[in-house]
Amino acid sequence: MRRLLIAVAICLAVVEARASVIWRGDFESQNLLQWSGVDGLISRLTVVSSPVRQGRYAMRTELRSGDFSSNGNRNEVVRLDAIGEGVEEYYAWSTMFDSSYPSASSWQVFTQWHHNGCCGSPPIEFDIHGETVALDSNVRSPMVTLWSTPLVRGVWHDFVFHVIWSSNPDLGLVELWYDGTKVIEAKAWQTLYPGQTNYLKQGLYRDSAIQPTAVVYHDGMTLGTTLADVAPQLVAAPPAPDGGTPGAPDGGTPGAPDGGTPGAPDGGTGTPTQQSSVFGGGGGCTSIGAVSGLVVAAFALLRPRRRRS
Repeated sequence: MRRLLIAVAICLAVVEARASVIWRGDFESQNLLQWSGVDGLISRLTVVSSPVRQGRYAMRTELRSGDFSSNGNRNEVVRLDAIGEGVEEYYAWSTMFDSSYPSASSWQVFTQWHHNGCCGSPPIEFDIHGETVALDSNVRSPMVTLWSTPLVRGVWHDFVFHVIWSSNPDLGLVELWYDGTKVIEAKAWQTLYPGQTNYLKQGLYRDSAIQPTAVVYHDGMTLGTTLADVAPQLVAAPPAPDGGTPGAPDGGTPGAPDGGTPGAPDGGTGTPTQQSSVFGGGGGCTSIGAVSGLVVAAFALLRPRRRRS
């Protein structure tokens, strides 16, 4: 029994170590402390319990005419970790534009990766132009819109952004999912200015000529190294040929040729490859399923037995 409990603990630790989520800025801390700081008025950046997209909390961003910071009309949270050449990242978050969100013909930025230089527009930014949401790039002149869609207010929109940061247009990459649909296939693109790094900002930054007050909500910002880290629901299951089980040829057992045991050639008995085990035998730590099985077994043994009458 003691060995089983040790196995459960080890497997849980292994699974946790394999997770490659780098950082969360999802406001579940009930404050802004997951982020490095604020560029603007902290009183306009409030953690709220409604509306939320995930968890229990989100951030409400309010921007009024005259809210001035860093030479612009803005209220943003900032993650100051420098992102350099060759770094590959996946970001996932949700944004909702309030039903009262104003329409303006000029530019408005709600998520951006700003360069560390003093001046100029960021190389990558998510914008509002009138009634359009867009992913824009400023590495060329004039600005290039890589993707756009109509602005829909009052509902949450889910963004998943895959990027390789590089000042080389052949080595940089962008890929985007919007509301569960891939809208930009992996595309080679320059994502850094030469010799500079980027950092993340989220909230609202806009042309100071815009007068009406704007409210936008952000939730769930997650940074990881794979799509599965930040948006596992978008990772496609392997296709099932001939109507069988996914990954199983001719409808058989996944990975089992000729109907045999998985990993066993010619239908014999064998041990699946790349399977680890704590105590030599089965029941390794290769998946959450294995861990959950050990947990169930452990608690079954710990459960008080009914005394026979």
